[in-house]
Amino acid sequence: MSHPTTTEPGAPAAPPLAGLRVLDLTEYMAGPYCTAALADMGAEVIKIERPGKGDSIREWGGNPRNPWFRYINRNKRSMTLNYRLPAGREVLLRLVREADILVENYRPTVLERAGLGWDVLHAANPRLIYCSISGYGYDGPYREKGGFDLIAQAMGGIMHVTGEPDGPPTSVGLPICDLTSGIWGAVGILGAVVQRQQTGRGQRVEGSLLETAVALSSWTGAGYLADGKEPQRLGSRHRQSAPYQRFRSADGYLMIGAGNQSIWERLCTALGHPEWNARPAFATARDRVHHRAELEAALEAVLLTRDTAHWVALLDEAGVPCGPVNTYAQVFGDPQVLHREMVSRLTDADGSEVAHLRTPLRLSEGDVSVRSLAPALGADTEAVLHGAGYSAADIDALRADGVI
Repeated sequence: MSHPTTTEPGAPAAPPLAGLRVLDLTEYMAGPYCTAALADMGAEVIKIERPGKGDSIREWGGNPRNPWFRYINRNKRSMTLNYRLPAGREVLLRLVREADILVENYRPTVLERAGLGWDVLHAANPRLIYCSISGYGYDGPYREKGGFDLIAQAMGGIMHVTGEPDGPPTSVGLPICDLTSGIWGAVGILGAVVQRQQTGRGQRVEGSLLETAVALSSWTGAGYLADGKEPQRLGSRHRQSAPYQRFRSADGYLMIGAGNQSIWERLCTALGHPEWNARPAFATARDRVHHRAELEAALEAVLLTRDTAHWVALLDEAGVPCGPVNTYAQVFGDPQVLHREMVSRLTDADGSEVAHLRTPLRLSEGDVSVRSLAPALGADTEAVLHGAGYSAADIDALRADGVI
């Protein structure tokens, strides 16, 4: 259970979630990303994996030390446990009694069939916060369907509004539903932790990839609910503002955001065309949205004459929000990214350097960082079981029976 921590004057700030224990029964992306956020903020996260196999991502690329697994399983401990066996179920229940949080991202029926559903776990530990991240939700007609990020992007409308106007529905280039579901899971867990401080009771926190996708429709979904008009694909263009989009330059692309009138006027002056302000088609923000094609043609005719770096420097000086469309090589060489130390580097046991993307948060009085590499499968099994009161003989018997 959680224990308060104190920091001596002048000592480094303690992680904000130090003292919280999390049982992590997750695989792939959404659940592990949720627990990685908690681990980065100092929670003790015990990743419970299948004996002999572990999280399916461990073997991606044929390498159990691959970057995909390491990225979202840093700062965690690993133990193996087959909780479907009666003895394994009892082990998990014993761990639950001393835990603060349990996170799983299976179909809603998986733990129930193992006799480890919410009612059972809540009875074992009324203070437990149980977080379930599934494909479609804990109930409803899709309850037993398996869910994946790209399917949620398709079913939740994200693909419908992503891509060029004359192209097919397109997925976002990142697992956005997995990642955002993990973030929302962590937010819900922290809300439940605060509420538990007031009530003394745990609760179930629930989210799904489909609900995340629908929620991410944000302004686009709100607009549809207001007027019933089906939104169309616009490429990189903003729906309510222009020019706010990607443009070609002589050597690549840049993004320009000149949605309001004052920025638009500064853009015209910076590009050497103050007369554009007098064009009826460009007079107001609404006019510019309605005459996108004419607006884009005029801007690109100028922007194609020089390279991206030139225009970014010029528009920065003029106070026009803009930025290059970077490759990943450019992202990780960007001076602001370097200054903010978005990449943490740790040394592996073999002496090699391992780079990690850090959690994009900084606290003035709390450590949020990558402190340890992802563990080898089952590296902490014995230590966790000893801490739960199991003797060496007990552990040997569990191993002989295939429980661990």
